[in-house]
Amino acid sequence: MKNDSRSLVRVANRQLVLQQLFNHPATTRVDIARELKINKSTVSAIYNELNDEGFIEELGQGESTNRGGRKPNLVCLNKRYGFVASFEIGTGHLRVMFSYINGEIISYEQIALEKRDMLLIMQTIKEVLQKMEQNDDTIHGLLAIGFSVHGIVDHNQIVDAPFISTNGIDLAAYFENEFHVPTILENEANLAAIFERDFGDRESYRDLLAISIHRGVGAGIIANQQLYRGFHGRAGEIGRSLVVGQDGQLVKVEALCSEDAILTQIAQAKGLDNLRPARLYELYRQHDETVVRVIAQAMGHLQKLVYDAIVSFGPQAVYFDSPLFDEMPELYQHLRDWLQDRQIDIPLQMIKGSEMASLLGASSMAIHRFLDMDRYSLILKWPKSVSNIK
Repeated sequence: MKNDSRSLVRVANRQLVLQQLFNHPATTRVDIARELKINKSTVSAIYNELNDEGFIEELGQGESTNRGGRKPNLVCLNKRYGFVASFEIGTGHLRVMFSYINGEIISYEQIALEKRDMLLIMQTIKEVLQKMEQNDDTIHGLLAIGFSVHGIVDHNQIVDAPFISTNGIDLAAYFENEFHVPTILENEANLAAIFERDFGDRESYRDLLAISIHRGVGAGIIANQQLYRGFHGRAGEIGRSLVVGQDGQLVKVEALCSEDAILTQIAQAKGLDNLRPARLYELYRQHDETVVRVIAQAMGHLQKLVYDAIVSFGPQAVYFDSPLFDEMPELYQHLRDWLQDRQIDIPLQMIKGSEMASLLGASSMAIHRFLDMDRYSLILKWPKSVSNIK
């Protein structure tokens, strides 16, 4: 029993030292020992172990103290320890991101999908992963895989995804068997919230909402710095709230104010077989009467939905993840002004670069899972291609 206890303590200490490497751009053994209040010999032993495994990069000597003495050796997390892969399967596209273990983006691309055949999509993913492995410049290669899912996920299984059919295929089990690495599946709104927690502007909000407006409307909930999924992963499905529609019947609110709902309503009103988002944005900028009217009605529903979510969950800050807001930021400004007029006085921010937010969240979850540090706070490297605007 004593040996078991010592082993658990050593594992915990190792994770704490790793956390220090993630959360400081440059540090020393002495700083780590001081920060963690662990004796220097324990830190040195763990340091040597991590260094042998390739986790540590030497940065050179730092400044000596006022008392003089030897200059300390500065170190940081070696980003080239390995990489993680993240995927999002959309209606007509596959988004792919590869990131180093520190969260820094290696590459990002969007691949057009001609067919929504899951077996063909899986084959494409497999080929992309194999190509990356052939061009890998890291020590240990692929560490973990993450999937961003537009739907409800529970225990790494897709429970309900109205826009994607897996045909009974267990994605996590398939890719774990093929590549022998942990594979995680998570709801895309939850991943946008994870992105804000781990890649955010370091305001250290313990409780936040990330409201995702895509084909549906969902909310990712961070409570006390941890992702809250609810029973069977159903928390945050705010778009499924019921409201009275134009015909007096109860409908899900996302059927009135999601991006998909807006596209459908405008296509029907204008007699179009298919309306793509790019064409919608173009018509809006041309002040097309039908488009302006439908979007105004949708925003009315969205304003009330967001207000109710804020007063229900009580977050310290709210982030919006939406391609609509990316292309038409004035819609976000109207929403923010409307909320502030109703005494919503917490920070409200838009995630610029919404197509990448959930992938970065998936990268973070994959990194945490590989390290077996799901409940540890890790500060990941901020990607310059994605930023917040106030």
